[in-house]
Amino acid sequence: MSPKQNPELEKNAQILMKGTDALFKDRGQITFTKPAIMERKTIIEYEGRMRADGMEKFNNEPTYVSAVNFYVNANDMQKKKTLGALIIYVPQAYLAKLMRLLQYPPFDDEDESAMLDSCGTLGNIIAGRFKSGISNAGYIELEMSPFATYRNTFPLGVEFCPTEYDKYELKFDVENATRLVLELSMGPIPHR
Repeated sequence: MSPKQNPELEKNAQILMKGTDALFKDRGQITFTKPAIMERKTIIEYEGRMRADGMEKFNNEPTYVSAVNFYVNANDMQKKKTLGALIIYVPQAYLAKLMRLLQYPPFDDEDESAMLDSCGTLGNIIAGRFKSGISNAGYIELEMSPFATYRNTFPLGVEFCPTEYDKYELKFDVENATRLVLELSMGPIPHR
């Protein structure tokens, strides 16, 4: 492992896992069918961006994908000096139900823009919970980008910290099937 790589990536992924679990319990009294599966994987990169293909996650089912980037501060965000990326994947067939379980108002699941916004909202609340968890664990308060969403895949990929080679993939089961997949890539986060 290069000294620039994040030696605390697994700890960051555990914070994400615990925060997501707490969010679902707090917001919708949703209990995951089994404990989340957390797996370290190599980032697939092309021209400095991380591949984000939702159809791979759910056996070629149509999928909505949302991504949020993290930065050390507002100046780094303005310069696009990315510290990390969080990518959220939800199968198209389950997104509306998942949002209802989280007590969000119903929306037209035949309306592409409503589906994109809904996935973005989900990504935003998970990223916000992660940002709070990181801060509570003694790291600096990170800056967070607005969410970006796509159906099936991010055509140009997602920005990530260029010193990182690994990411964590977290799979969450609801109603006995994987309904949510998260990917986290994060460079070393400064402590307070």
